[in-house]
Amino acid sequence: MAGHYRIEISHRQDVGQSAAGCNAVPSFVAGAGRVWSDTPVIPIDTHGCVIGHLFSRTDPSRRIAEFAADEVLAIRASGGRSLLGDFWGAYVAVLTGVDGSVSVLRDPSAQMPCYYRSEAGYLALASDVTQLAQRGHQAVNFIEIGKLLASVDAIGRETCISGVMELLPGECITTTPGGHTIREWWSPWPWTAPERLLSFETNAARLRRVLLDCVGSWASCFKSVALGVSGGLDSSIVACATHSQALELHCLNFVSSGSGGDERAHAFVLASALGRTLHERHYSLSSIDIGKPVAPHHAWPNAPYFMQGIAAIHSGFSSEQDIDAYFSGNGGDNVFCSLATAAPFVDRFLTQGARSGVMNTLRDLSLLTGSDGMTILRHAFGIYRRVGDPPRIYCNRSGLSASLVEALEPLRPLHPWLEDTEGALPGKIGHVKQIIRAHRGIELYPRAESPLHIAPLLSQPIIELCLGIPTWHWVQEGINRAVAREAVRGIVPQQLLRRTSKGGPSGFMAEIFQANRQKAEQMLRDGLLARAGLLDLSIFEGINPVTASGSDKARRILDLCAAEAWARWWSDAI
Repeated sequence: MAGHYRIEISHRQDVGQSAAGCNAVPSFVAGAGRVWSDTPVIPIDTHGCVIGHLFSRTDPSRRIAEFAADEVLAIRASGGRSLLGDFWGAYVAVLTGVDGSVSVLRDPSAQMPCYYRSEAGYLALASDVTQLAQRGHQAVNFIEIGKLLASVDAIGRETCISGVMELLPGECITTTPGGHTIREWWSPWPWTAPERLLSFETNAARLRRVLLDCVGSWASCFKSVALGVSGGLDSSIVACATHSQALELHCLNFVSSGSGGDERAHAFVLASALGRTLHERHYSLSSIDIGKPVAPHHAWPNAPYFMQGIAAIHSGFSSEQDIDAYFSGNGGDNVFCSLATAAPFVDRFLTQGARSGVMNTLRDLSLLTGSDGMTILRHAFGIYRRVGDPPRIYCNRSGLSASLVEALEPLRPLHPWLEDTEGALPGKIGHVKQIIRAHRGIELYPRAESPLHIAPLLSQPIIELCLGIPTWHWVQEGINRAVAREAVRGIVPQQLLRRTSKGGPSGFMAEIFQANRQKAEQMLRDGLLARAGLLDLSIFEGINPVTASGSDKARRILDLCAAEAWARWWSDAI
């Protein structure tokens, strides 16, 4: 099922349909705005439309195919803001004003991409960045690539493609003949400060209801879903909540080398509990070409090479099965506040004072991290001293030139959610940063060509509920994501609920590096990033991937190569 769209808003007579390259009949026309879409379009009478999947905020949620008259009135009366309170989903909304303005709202989940390019009197928005930019020698913004490589937390609306911006989740852009303005219609911060603190058990019960409702609502939209399962908590929650729906669920397990790369035993526990066949697929080095971009449809070169292996597996599997959508547990760590810092202790101290509960959190963090109490208190004091300061951004200088690092210093968060954090608890700042990171690169494949990728755990009701849960609840009894584990007790197999370790494709990435070491060095020495002055190629000196520091360097080199391949593709240099 394709799911791409394009929106044009023109207040100029000289910019028309043919100039934009859209020759098909628009799916919707309202005022100065036109919409082309092969994903569902829900009219808001004649005043606008919603593009994408939309659900009601009822119990249970219901899929919205058309708006009732009172819902249209509420949307119009609120200028579109009621969409954020009465509905949820993965959508963008086009809204016309009585003054001739046209607004576009992107929902807070980030599951419907929205990029835009603007000029005087004209604004184009699309789900796929390739609809807004052409490959060529001026297409790449190397400064933004440098920021991304230094820290994912240092990027904002500007993408790594010149002239193309991202409308961030929860933002609304309004265009008039005089220009356009962007407003933040949804922010995480009101949700981080609930009127009263609820008990751990109450929060778990509330999360259980919301998880089952949101994941089940997504599952009801499709007939056949492929879900990557590892036997970890997040994918297991999605699998078990999806299983109750009348759809064909295919459980896919990706196998690679290394101690953490084979999670078939855990995945088999899950599949057996669901009565499903576990489809095992091995990563293959033959599917990896480090000279090719991993995800050129992304506006940032942030996709790792093992994604080429997943794409090859998905391609082969979809030729065997009729797949409507790919589901994943992506974003679970982020939404379920998987923190391993002393911030929950500081949050509890600032909220409740020096009560006995604070010492319980100290014990929980000690169990979780393996650190002794004095070490945690020392780190907690450091966090406490910085309360009220702007959020800190970790900079990874490895492989980056001194001139680039100097030009970027001091790194500051450009995401508007991190611009004003006055009064926010340190742990909640960390939680919000995690959610921002989860929003980058959700799309597995171009929407015009492949089935949709759905990450149900990033649904707006789940995010809002989790933001209001105290950070110290998430580490209760020394277990990460503790509230989520309690929420799905009796739904997810007990053996998987107890599992706190996590595997991954790190062994496969090591194989990729060993097989491509010389090619990687040649790519970077002769590449666009080096010419742009971004790299410190001494990173190749004395590297031994067998060691921990060598593995870190190997992964970093592959990240740099992935950025290089992406830049070459967009520069039309491949």
